[in-house]
Amino acid sequence: MGEHPEILDIYDENANLTGKTILRGTPIRNGEYSLSVHMYIYTPKGKFLLQKRSTKKRSLPGIWSVTCGAVKTGEDSITAGIREAKEEVGLDIPAESFRFIEKIKRRHSFIDLYFVELDFDINDCKLQKDEVDSVRMCSASELLALIRSSESSNSSYAAAVGRAMKKMNLI
Repeated sequence: MGEHPEILDIYDENANLTGKTILRGTPIRNGEYSLSVHMYIYTPKGKFLLQKRSTKKRSLPGIWSVTCGAVKTGEDSITAGIREAKEEVGLDIPAESFRFIEKIKRRHSFIDLYFVELDFDINDCKLQKDEVDSVRMCSASELLALIRSSESSNSSYAAAVGRAMKKMNLI
């Protein structure tokens, strides 16, 4: 999170904008949702980028994750994804590289799930230290195992990722 407070749009249960906004970190009411983006960034050789969340983060410190973040007011999920990838790991991702997979509904949020094929070298990553401690590459099957273990309460998320990996011949 930058120095300026982040303002998020509020969506209804059908993922429609309500016209309401909320300061990030403020509890969201029942029946209201925020939007975030999760990007599965992978190389043409099928290796996926993982980032270790900073141990200073309030939510899920020190866990391995894909590049993700909140969609701010006025952004769509691709714009937010481009911003988050640049901020967190220093990668420039063109909008046309985003392949939409699925919108996942959670208790108080929606997640737009994308796969992004990008020809890059992990040594080119420039980490935003208050967000990311380190990065590494992994195979599709290793990533899917990681997701299945961390997303046990939301099997639809892991299933969506698995279907996408199969469809794109990554596993």
